Amino acid sequence: MRTDEQDLDTPDEIDSEEAMAAEEMQEIRAMLLSQMEEIEERLNATHEETEFEVGDEVDHSVISQEQTLNSLIESREIERLQQIKDALQRMDSGEYGWCEETGQWIGKKRLMALPFTRLSLEAQMEQERRANRNRGVGGFSEDTNYAGNYRD
Repeated sequence: MRTDEQDLDTPDEIDSEEAMAAEEMQEIRAMLLSQMEEIEERLNATHEETEFEVGDEVDHSVISQEQTLNSLIESREIERLQQIKDALQRMDSGEYGWCEETGQWIGKKRLMALPFTRLSLEAQMEQERRANRNRGVGGFSEDTNYAGNYRD
């Protein structure tokens, strides 16, 4: 049988639990900082690439396609960089790890896999369901038929 004294945590137990949580948070912070540094290096390398002289229209076409692809990649990298900076800011403010939609704890496994996430798995799935509903079947809204005409 447990006594009241056994139900109380000792200060050493509390400190070790908090230290573990702080240790995990530092591990995630280190991951975020590492990812941020990698992205910044890639973005800097992209800007430092030299332009090559182009010989013919095919070369122009290939370079144009590469520039379009690089621009798309760069915009995604910039978006990810902002997500990381936002996560670091949430860490500093004490809001990190809490779902912005539900207010529930996101969960350690999800945070370790996606350290910049703002949403719990449930909230993310609900957001995707709403987006799919709005998009409708085949990219058409539920209010239009396949010819794009609005239904009565």
